[in-house]
Amino acid sequence: MKILKASFAGGFLAALGLLAASGAQALTLSYSATWNGGSYVVAGSGADTVSVVPGSDFFGNAFATPTTDFPAVAGFGFQDSYIFTIPVGATANAVVSSISLGVLEVSNLQLRLFALPAEFDPVLSIGAGCPGGCLADWSTTVDSANVSYTVLDSLLLGAGSYVLEIRGDATGISGGSYSGVLNLAEVPVPGVAWLFGLAVAGLGWMRRCVPVV
Repeated sequence: MKILKASFAGGFLAALGLLAASGAQALTLSYSATWNGGSYVVAGSGADTVSVVPGSDFFGNAFATPTTDFPAVAGFGFQDSYIFTIPVGATANAVVSSISLGVLEVSNLQLRLFALPAEFDPVLSIGAGCPGGCLADWSTTVDSANVSYTVLDSLLLGAGSYVLEIRGDATGISGGSYSGVLNLAEVPVPGVAWLFGLAVAGLGWMRRCVPVV
């Protein structure tokens, strides 16, 4: 019994060690293009960020004046496209937020995600569906006190290139800003997941076998 206990305990610790073997890295996600509803300003030069897995990519934008709504999309005055590439499959989630300071405010903050098509023109996606279909369509805006935020729920991505788009409306007299983070975690190796499950099951079995004093 002592050998069995040691085996399960060792397996449990080994599983934890394997799951935490590679540390996450932080990068800045460069925006590929940003569009202002009034002037259709293009910026970013189509940058494609090669993201590290596991890792956290930070992104954001600021507007010095209120944005003018897109002609065809009322309530939205900017749309930013972030292109990123992951060399391996990953589990991804994201959060974007904006804090209101009266003269600085962003409303209707939303995000969506889709695979990068062979030919991508950010302006054509304004007011339109995702090219090739959305992996996550426009998210719900949540307003709480002076904070507005929206989230991308966890989803599994294969190796490849993707477009994360953020849209909203800078409604403050002096504009507004937003910031966000894209988290990318390694997909558990089947053998490691099995070992972890076996270790947890073994610890549960051991607990049931301990006599009640």
